[in-house]
Amino acid sequence: MDSTTDMPDTPHDVQKLHKEALRNGVLNSTQASSLLGGQSVKEVIVNKCYTPLSASVSEEAGLEENEAWETLEAVISREFAAGREGCKVQLCGGVGVGKTTAVQQLIWEWATDSLLQHYTLLLPVCERTLCTSEQSLESLLLSTHAHLSAEALASALQRPQSLLLVVDGLDHFQDLLSESPPSDTLVSDPQQPAGGAVLLHSLLEGSLLPGASVLLTCREAVLLESLQCVHLLGFSKAQRRSYFQQFFKNEAEAEQVLRHCEQVVGIAELFRCPAFCWTLCCVCKERVPETLTELCCAVTHTLLQEHGVNVETSKQLLCGLGKLADHCYSQAHAHCSTAEVIACGLQPFLGSSVLSAFLRFSRDDVSSPNAIFSFLSLVFQEFVLAVFFYIDQSALQSGQDGARILEGGPDMYQMFLAGLSDPAQRKLLEASVGQLSSGRLSEFHQWLISLVVEVLPGFEKEKHWCVFRLLHHARSPTLVRETVGACKWRTVSYAGLQVSDCAGLVFVARCLGEMEHLNLYRSVLLDVQAQKLVPALHLAKSINLCQSHLSSGVITHLARAMMDGRTTWLDLSSSVLSVEALKILCLSLTNSNLRTLCLRTCSLTPACGEVLGKMLSDSKLCVLDLGGNDLQNQGLTQLIGALGTSSCRLQDLSLDHCSLSGECIALLSSALSSSLSELKKLNLNWNQLAEDTLELLSQALQTGRCSLSTLQLFDCELTDSCCPSIAAILQSHNCCLTELDLSVNELDQAGALLICDALKSPKCPLEKLCMNSCGLTEQVFSALGSVLESGTSRLKELAIGIHPVTDAGAKHIWKALKHTHCKLQHLDLEMISLTDACVDELCEAVAASNSLTTLILKNNNLTDISVPQLVKLVQDHPIIKELNLQDNDFSEDVFELMDTCPNIQY
Repeated sequence: MDSTTDMPDTPHDVQKLHKEALRNGVLNSTQASSLLGGQSVKEVIVNKCYTPLSASVSEEAGLEENEAWETLEAVISREFAAGREGCKVQLCGGVGVGKTTAVQQLIWEWATDSLLQHYTLLLPVCERTLCTSEQSLESLLLSTHAHLSAEALASALQRPQSLLLVVDGLDHFQDLLSESPPSDTLVSDPQQPAGGAVLLHSLLEGSLLPGASVLLTCREAVLLESLQCVHLLGFSKAQRRSYFQQFFKNEAEAEQVLRHCEQVVGIAELFRCPAFCWTLCCVCKERVPETLTELCCAVTHTLLQEHGVNVETSKQLLCGLGKLADHCYSQAHAHCSTAEVIACGLQPFLGSSVLSAFLRFSRDDVSSPNAIFSFLSLVFQEFVLAVFFYIDQSALQSGQDGARILEGGPDMYQMFLAGLSDPAQRKLLEASVGQLSSGRLSEFHQWLISLVVEVLPGFEKEKHWCVFRLLHHARSPTLVRETVGACKWRTVSYAGLQVSDCAGLVFVARCLGEMEHLNLYRSVLLDVQAQKLVPALHLAKSINLCQSHLSSGVITHLARAMMDGRTTWLDLSSSVLSVEALKILCLSLTNSNLRTLCLRTCSLTPACGEVLGKMLSDSKLCVLDLGGNDLQNQGLTQLIGALGTSSCRLQDLSLDHCSLSGECIALLSSALSSSLSELKKLNLNWNQLAEDTLELLSQALQTGRCSLSTLQLFDCELTDSCCPSIAAILQSHNCCLTELDLSVNELDQAGALLICDALKSPKCPLEKLCMNSCGLTEQVFSALGSVLESGTSRLKELAIGIHPVTDAGAKHIWKALKHTHCKLQHLDLEMISLTDACVDELCEAVAASNSLTTLILKNNNLTDISVPQLVKLVQDHPIIKELNLQDNDFSEDVFELMDTCPNIQY
């Protein structure tokens, strides 16, 4: 139609004409696909190869797929559903995430009668026209849609509820959105001239075309009450797989390339971005890269080769692009003007096809002072900034360069610096621009070494992860061994590791060949992270996964790492384990080197007993901590049954807080009596043990077949009636006990005196005795003093605190310390009401002892007056390694004096 007289009049005819124009706009587009710019909209639509994207209306959607993710099509259909008039939606997402292609696909589907047909007209608004001089909305739309007559458009604007206006490309004009004009400047008449910002906000606030719907795209969300924000998230895993299959046509080839690229250094994090996937797939047709740096080098080489640019010109171009990238970063701008491009040395390339391979222009005339330039890829922008560091010799002084690296730069800048330091990764780049500066390469190498040495002994896990990623990108095993292997690597908890951090940690572990300790305390690991960590888990001698969230899938990967791995110590305490997860783990231990397993408070159920019992019979496990699990009789009987078998190597078992019954203790006693049992240490703390129950245990320890050396009975509700059984154990010539803890039991004087008599027996092998808070009296302290003086006692450690015996009770212990037969090395007299009056005798006794190295006097009534004597005591007797005076009645006046003696704690 060439004249206005031929223009259609009815809304149906206008709509038909408009749809045809929109379709022709796509079909006649001259925009071509480019390696960095992505696949052209025309090619995507005409070839029907559009891959749906993911989106979310939730700000908390995150980068990992979750229930908040849905298809963009579902979101659009819901937000712009029939009957919902005046919807205003901003589609937010970074460069290359697919905003324009998604919007053009939506327009095409409307124009082909497939989507949103309740709108009479869908009107794209050219973002450039919003930045021109003041004009009315009507004239702005007419300039964009010349196929519509003024009368037809005016008629359509009178029915705003039937209109959907689409504003794409506000990335370069974000200020139009973010700078809200005063409310009294907003317009309501479509024929009233106004600036672009006023027109846009008038539409969004509803004063202009009330009831009209608006869809606009931008990089960053703008907080306007009238605007619903939809976050464009890019490809989900399934959508990415579909994209690769469409590109490669061959499903097997697509899957092979995809799986490889998921393991490639630095690439996995960018997989959500459609433009990046396009670039990656194009490169992978020729050669699959091993790292993101190698990918960018291949892209650069390809583009320069395609445009026939020689080495010197290539270096000049990349220097200019590097300066431009540096300028954009330092000014925090995503785009720049013609003058800024020229200032960066790119004037010789204005208007050339090679510059358009790297930069996007807002105008056809790139020499126009109003032209706006931006990098086609933010990834590539940071890459050329790193290249600029290595090829430019004049822009920055050497000293400033080192500082510049330390300052950080953009997110991937240091990563590319590390990648380019590797000759294999930069090979294709050097084929195009010549050799990188050896001086700059050496400078980066030295900086990275100093960073490793500075960061890894520290406590900041995020900095540790950064170092691992840089070492991973540098891909130099020698560098890892020279730096990480030689420094004091502090094993802080690495909870919160991302997949890229896992890959970096694994690379470092593989280079070293082993890890002393892997601390993942309080981790919430996903299956993909656990899978990535398997090599590091396999090489770690000890692993801490306390208080972690561990699914059966994560446990499967952990179990795989345990099989024939180096791990000898594994702590899963306070991590809830299902029966299935425990079964998976225990099956792997039959072929592992694990010696210590901590499963304290893991919510194990009675059904776990059989699994644990079988594991004990088939593994090399020597230490098992099951404290705090309510395995009940059923579970415990199956577990204890394994202790007396020939294949069980367990030497240390903790069953504290396990609600042991008499039946369980009977079984345990029977197992201990077996000549096959290798158990040396048994922790039964916080279990209610009756007199008859303890009698069974006593009999087992006297059989001559029990090799138990440590027995812990802390807070087991023992009374003086249990003391004959305990005394019988200590006096038995078959007793092997060297450590006994009876603390927090009401033994009282009579029971304690029976034990004291037993301690004098020449047969008693006990070297460590804990009887804190047992109801001991001065008379018992006197008896204990006699034991220490007897010449038959082997006691080296004695803890008898939390008894109000005062100085009178303590004097018996001071007297014993002076005796030549006393062998005590560790003495704990916490909270026995000591006063300053005992200090002379205390100092005399300690000075006379030839063995005492540790004295605990916490929570007593000592005051400032005693401090000079105590300080002199420790200074004059270097044998004393620790004098603990915490929580006494000291004032700050004596703190400085005590600080002169590092062996005093207060």
